[in-house]
Parts: sequence; structure tokens; C-alpha cells
Amino acid sequence: ESSPELGSPSLRQQYNRKTGRPIRRSAGRLSNIVGYVDSGIIEDDADLPSEDNDEEVVKTKRIKKRRRTPSLTPPPLDKIIYDELADLPSDDEDSIHNSAAAAMAPITLQFNVPLGFHGPLVVKLDRSLTMSLEGARDMRPRKLRRRNRVVTPKAQPKEQAVSVHKTGFCDLPPELRNKVYRHVLVADDGFQLPTGKILSRSAQFLRTCRLVHSEGCSILYGENNFSFDRNRTTRGPLWEPVPKEIGYKDARMFLKMIGPENLAYLRDVKLVLEDANPASTPYISSHEDRRYLNDEHLIDFLRILSQAKLRKFSLSFLGRRALSRTDAKFVGYLERVKADEITSSPFVRFYYSNKIHNSLWEDMKVKMTRKTKLYAQQ
Repeated sequence: ESSPELGSPSLRQQYNRKTGRPIRRSAGRLSNIVGYVDSGIIEDDADLPSEDNDEEVVKTKRIKKRRRTPSLTPPPLDKIIYDELADLPSDDEDSIHNSAAAAMAPITLQFNVPLGFHGPLVVKLDRSLTMSLEGARDMRPRKLRRRNRVVTPKAQPKEQAVSVHKTGFCDLPPELRNKVYRHVLVADDGFQLPTGKILSRSAQFLRTCRLVHSEGCSILYGENNFSFDRNRTTRGPLWEPVPKEIGYKDARMFLKMIGPENLAYLRDVKLVLEDANPASTPYISSHEDRRYLNDEHLIDFLRILSQAKLRKFSLSFLGRRALSRTDAKFVGYLERVKADEITSSPFVRFYYSNKIHNSLWEDMKVKMTRKTKLYAQQ
């Protein structure tokens, strides 16, 4: 029953149980308008079946639609020519240039054409641009009108100033200058990396003039003993959470900073080969990677040191395992360093012999010792 308060149940919206969509009440109940004929029902007379005299129904054949022809395959692309030669000049190129254009410097236009580009490339140049460039290149001074200047005689000084030559350091004899260089630049204990405090001294004395620089560098690098060891301290930029061990980075940077000219002055060099410490290299997982023969900075150090003309090269082999012939890569870089004298210093910080096989050390000494001596024996 319907009531005005609850509403009539027939006026409520009905929903489809399967789709959940509302059901229209007028669905399928609309009657056609009088005089309305659906155009889909109307058919042509040609499509209707025709009856002959025998009253046999003749069925018309269904017209088949034309199938779409497949598109043609595109032509193959040209081969990529990586080393393409320049185009030859055309026959009419000489007639284009005139005297004014020949005087101008050539203008180079570079076009980066992508692969597969087959269309025409049109370049339009503004003539005013070329005229402005031509005027900018004309750097000849303009002719100025000369004015008649009245030359007034200068008043000559009554007394000429007497030039006084002051004696400086460069006026001293070379023997005295060398004594000053040795007193300032030569250290008794030599230079030690990484604990070399003498490296913090100022180099302003070598910056005074070219003569002092050339003479001082030959004594600084030629008469000092340089000792290179592994630096176990850690450092790193502020954005890295774990600082890394310095190792042989500073030693390699030292040889690169002095340059090839000062590298040739080096005479006595001592190198301590030691593995990395696990406390300073927590980012390295295996002990084999901590060995000095796997250090790329040390290998680069030996590569640079091979260009020097050493007189004495001393080595100290430390580490967890002795150096053997199977370490062919590192042994090959060591043998590239040549000197007149090759020695080994077993006692550096620990009281045991060098970690290297005796047969390998004897063979390395023969290959690293220079046959033709460069320096006279003292």
C-alpha cells in the first residue's frame, strides 16, 4: 500500500541485480510515432529476392568487401659510414668567389645531420651579418691628420745621476750559491712521506727568479734521500660517510706535481711495500684486496718512477704474504724501475727479513740494475 509519508513503491528507482545500473521504466515500452518508418527496415528492390515464372526464389550473392592491400615494404636504409670522406668541390665553385669574399676569412658552418635524414637542408644567411663581419675584420688604422707640432727643446739636467749597481745573490760565484742551496734545501735525514715535516717549508726562495729555481731544484731533488711509505691515516670529503685510507695516494701525487724535469733529478729513493691495515680499511672485505700488489695508486707510482734516472733504489718488502713469481703484474712494474744500485733494507719497523723469495729477488736485482752506469762510484 502506498502512503504519502512512505511514498509509493512503484515510484522508487529499480536497479539491475547483475550490473547494478538503474532500470528505465520506459525501456521497450515506447510506441512508434504515427507515420514513422525505420530506415533500417527499408530495403532496395535489388536486394529483395525475385521470383521467376516457375516461382523459384533466386538468392542474390552477397557482395564481398575488398580487402585492404598490404602496404609496401620500405626501402632499406643506407649503410652507416663512420669514416666518411669530405665532399669534393663542385665545378662552379671557383666562379662564385670574388675578390671581396676572398679577402675575408672563411666562415665555417657545421651541421649535425641525424641518421636517416633524406630531406633537403636549406640554409639562409643574412647578408648584413657578413657585411658586419667584414667591417669587424678590417683592423687597419685610420689615417689621421697630422698637426704641426712645435718641438720644444728639453732642459738638460745639469748633473747626471750616477748609477749604482747593487750586489745581489745572483752576483755571487756559483760555488757560494751552491753552499747556500745545500744549507737551506738539503736535509740530513732526507724527505719522508707521510711523516715528512720538512715538506711544509715555504718554497718562496725558489720563486725569486728563474736562475734560483733551476739551480735550487737540481740540489733539492738531486741531493736529498726520498723515502715513501704507506700512509695509514684516513681522510675523505665531507659527504662520504666512511673516510678512506690515504695509502700511496700522496706519494703518487708528489711525483706528478714535481713534473718530469724535477723527476729526472731524483737520485736516491727508498720504497716500503706494505699491505693495508684492516682498521683503516673497513670497506675492503678480503685480505687479498688489501695487499700492496693490488693497489692501483702504487702501480701508478711505479709507472711514473720508471721515468726517473735513479742512482740508488732501496726496497723493503713487508705484508702478510711473500712476493712470488705468480705476482707477475706487480713484478713487471717493479722491474721497469732502473737504477745503478738496487738494495733491500730488511729492518724497517719489524725484526724479520723481507717478504720475498730469494730466487725472485736475485733475478729482479739483475733486471733492475742498469748495465751502463750513469753516475761515477763514490
